[in-house]
Amino acid sequence: MTSNLLFGSIGVLVETSELQRQSFNRALRMNGVDWQWNIGTYCDLLKDPGGKKRLLEFSNNQLSAELVEQIHRDKQSVFEELIGVGLKPRIGCLEALKKCKDNGGKVGFVTTTTPYTIHIIEKSLSNYINFEDFDIITSCETVSKPKPSSEVYEFVLSQLKLTSEQTIAIEDTKVNQNAATESGIVCYLYPGEYSKFDYGDINNSKFISDGEMIPKLLLR
Repeated sequence: MTSNLLFGSIGVLVETSELQRQSFNRALRMNGVDWQWNIGTYCDLLKDPGGKKRLLEFSNNQLSAELVEQIHRDKQSVFEELIGVGLKPRIGCLEALKKCKDNGGKVGFVTTTTPYTIHIIEKSLSNYINFEDFDIITSCETVSKPKPSSEVYEFVLSQLKLTSEQTIAIEDTKVNQNAATESGIVCYLYPGEYSKFDYGDINNSKFISDGEMIPKLLLR
């Protein structure tokens, strides 16, 4: 049982994958790129973090850096339009955050997405979560290497003066789970609707099939 909690990704806190997929498709059309990512393709792309990285890899690096930047900016604007205010946190997250704070523990939101996207998520969850309750929130500007590098987790442990033994992390993809594990933190996999996992994952003790178990991982 541990006393500090790190939420690893946007997808841990809130389910947005379908809205993100729609946003990418609209942004691609806005920029004259004739792609339409269906659900199966997008699920496969989500195995690795980073929207700009997905665009480059899907195009076999044929898209220019300038076009990738523009598509990603447009995608964020469309996403903000679609998401609005009123999304609910995933099951167990709100309760775990409150329990951790009540116990005197530290809570972090350890993502390497853009500050703009974090702002969108903060606004969308404003009816449920006060982001000032997080002791630290990271972004792509925090570290030089985004996930799947473990650098951001090592940074958070250092900044909050925590030991890995006193801390658990929750991630929604296996590659990001590995990022936390490489920093010595016990990390649980809480996959979202579009996250891929297999039979071996389900039978792993670090797999969360029901979010209601998350608060139970913390000290009473």
